[in-house]
Amino acid sequence: ERLAPATAAGPCPPLFDNDSIMDYAVGQPSRAFGEPYKIFDSERVIARLPGPPYKVLDRITRIEGCQAFKLAAGGVVDAEYDVPRDAWYFKSNGQLQMPFGVLLEVALQPCGWLAAYVGSALSSPTDLSFRNLGGTAVQYEEVGPDAGTLLTTVKMTKNVHSAGMLIQDYELAVRRQGRVVYEGATQFGFFSKQALSEQVGVRGAQPYVPAAGEAARGSALDISGPGMPQDMLRMLDAIDLYVPAGGPKGLGFVRGHKKVDPAEWFFKAHFYQDPVCPGSLGLESFLQLLKAAARQRWPASQGSQASKAQVVLRSPETASQGSRFEAMALGQKHQWVYRGQIVPANKLVTVEACITAVDDAQRVLRADGFLKVDGLVIYKMTDFTLRLV
Repeated sequence: ERLAPATAAGPCPPLFDNDSIMDYAVGQPSRAFGEPYKIFDSERVIARLPGPPYKVLDRITRIEGCQAFKLAAGGVVDAEYDVPRDAWYFKSNGQLQMPFGVLLEVALQPCGWLAAYVGSALSSPTDLSFRNLGGTAVQYEEVGPDAGTLLTTVKMTKNVHSAGMLIQDYELAVRRQGRVVYEGATQFGFFSKQALSEQVGVRGAQPYVPAAGEAARGSALDISGPGMPQDMLRMLDAIDLYVPAGGPKGLGFVRGHKKVDPAEWFFKAHFYQDPVCPGSLGLESFLQLLKAAARQRWPASQGSQASKAQVVLRSPETASQGSRFEAMALGQKHQWVYRGQIVPANKLVTVEACITAVDDAQRVLRADGFLKVDGLVIYKMTDFTLRLV
């Protein structure tokens, strides 16, 4: 049964407006939620929402099944985000579709707001950070500059204390004009700074290691060009190895890397007083590997079906774009796991993709892979699917 939003006719007035959400993200939490959070205005540090330009939550229009500062599962909220027609991420994506990482943030940020509303930070005398642990979801529709308002409904389905940590499960659904754009389930945890510093990575991870002969058959790939991300959204410095017949299934292996720059924009935005690279941007780096591999595999097809963009997005602005990607490919389930973080003190991020399925007729790639920071495997991606259209 799908998670449904409120059924009230017409627009719902905000219960919490954008000023309140900004207070929570980068201001005084007590102005957002009330007196119990006054201690976090200056004396203690609270887990925050991302600030601009990565804040994609404008207002809360429904709260049901929960009370402020009463920590328990069962709460449901409706959250809205007005998609700017000139949003930075459309330009940076190299095509007029909302990047997957941004859509994921639209789905996840209301979970963080609900966690704060029910008083999660007050459950511990120690300051806690909020981290996504993973999820499983499906994207059903692309989002373009004409999207208008996206409505996200989230429900906290579980809230448990375990070994000094607080773990919360959520269901989520993002809608546009009543149609489901993205839906799935996700898990978050609240962790102390000490627990985060002792990260052990993805347990049992076994990244694929190309043999010397296999690596010798590979080459580097260009990360620029049509449909490829630019500027703020480019999450790879280089793709140093692509082996078309490599990997465990002989369908392709791709590897790229990015040096960690402490001055990068996302550390300032995510989060205030707790800088960490958004996991969603790590997933973007994985998709960027697949984009480069798809362009290499189907060079003659680029732009041949560009007119389909208008049909898919119902958006006249996209009709003359040339080649582009569905990322994620629509209707395909994907899964991600996070067991670590990228912080300003880190040095190098390495991302690897093993292609597990290829559909040459539909120009679809499916892949699994890992993201490492300074050699430690911290993200696992399963069934990430990209389509060149």
